[in-house]
Amino acid sequence: MTTYRDRISVATWVTGLLLALQPVLVTPTWRVTWYPFGTPLSVEVDRDFFLGIWVIMVLIGGTHWVLGAWDLPTREIRFQEGWWALPLTLGWLALRLLPYQSSPRTWLVLLLGTLLVLALTWHAITSLATRRAAGYPAAFVVRTVVFVAAGVLYHWLYALGERSLLAATQIWVGTTLLMAAYWVEPPLWPRQRWLYSLIGGLLVAQLAWALKQTTLTPFRSGLLLLLMFYLYSSLLERAITGRLPSRVLLEFALTGGIALILILTIPS
Repeated sequence: MTTYRDRISVATWVTGLLLALQPVLVTPTWRVTWYPFGTPLSVEVDRDFFLGIWVIMVLIGGTHWVLGAWDLPTREIRFQEGWWALPLTLGWLALRLLPYQSSPRTWLVLLLGTLLVLALTWHAITSLATRRAAGYPAAFVVRTVVFVAAGVLYHWLYALGERSLLAATQIWVGTTLLMAAYWVEPPLWPRQRWLYSLIGGLLVAQLAWALKQTTLTPFRSGLLLLLMFYLYSSLLERAITGRLPSRVLLEFALTGGIALILILTIPS
């Protein structure tokens, strides 16, 4: 009988194979240019684009395939619930980061690390979706992966120095996916989950666009975006579950203020 662990192994192996093909894949390259707000903006359609389509198919379809394993308790897993959001974001980040590695060793370390985190994430998601592993800290694992992925996303996009509009759009999409994966405990309908995630992604993207107009380093800017992500997602979760008294608001205000001071004053 095929178990969910077998399916995790297959999905991870296929993802790793696709990502490993990136250096040797040869495809045509097109440059698309348009003029939003009167300034030229160019986007290349290259091998990463075509490879990304296959990676997306594996990570989205593979996630529901893993959750539909025969040995799991019977429960209908709907596409709108968004369990695929976190594996998709991890694969997208790996796809974009791999070409920037300076040596074959760091490329291989990033690839293997991505596959390890993907397998761990699928295992945690399965435990959450089916409520089968009471002693396993699945929610902690998912949220830790979400925060680390958000930090990598924000710092990497700023370090690339891309145009503000292009970087902010990618941050909006990435943040929306990560927030949809972050809320593992609140009783949210799929429509609510994606609406709140889209709003949170838009707020973080607006802040990212504003920070692009400053002289802050990518490290400081990334930390500020991560702080915004944490405050929005945590406060909204407590508001949804009815656990947001005045004392908690004061604690978040003090924590956010101290974090803001440290980000702006500590040498980077």
